[in-house]
Amino acid sequence: MIVVTDSGPLIHLAAVNQFHLLNRFFQHLLITPQVHEEVFTQGTGRAGSLELRQALQEKWITIEEVADSALINRLTAPNISKTDAAVIATALVHHATLLLADDIAVRTLAMREGLTVMGTIGILVHARLEGIIDRLQPVLDQLMAFGFYLDPVGRVYQDALRRVQER
Repeated sequence: MIVVTDSGPLIHLAAVNQFHLLNRFFQHLLITPQVHEEVFTQGTGRAGSLELRQALQEKWITIEEVADSALINRLTAPNISKTDAAVIATALVHHATLLLADDIAVRTLAMREGLTVMGTIGILVHARLEGIIDRLQPVLDQLMAFGFYLDPVGRVYQDALRRVQER
């Protein structure tokens, strides 16, 4: 299984002390140099940077560069940065089974390109269904306190709780 991840799930799962779920569920992840830059270099001292450094040392996350600039340019749009385009391009070039991303524009474009997408909430729902976390709602509330945009009366929040029978 080839899984590519954007920076969002790395940062958000680290913020709620659930970074370990990535290794547990996916065993190996690919990131782009741009994601490494966002999480590790620009994010030094913030959620995800220490966890990413450890994962890179343990080699369950590796950095892959996509040299296909024409593909990256084709994917770039007003709401899709070069970094986002590189993540999607990496998933396409490596025939990824799954792309991990939270940004709605990235998710939408990735699905249009034929990729299967999962985000932080999907990973947390899976962890709850597997019994790895006891309750989903407190973790979702922690995510929101961290700054993750999620409306507690909105469809995504409510559907997640329904899926794990907490609503």
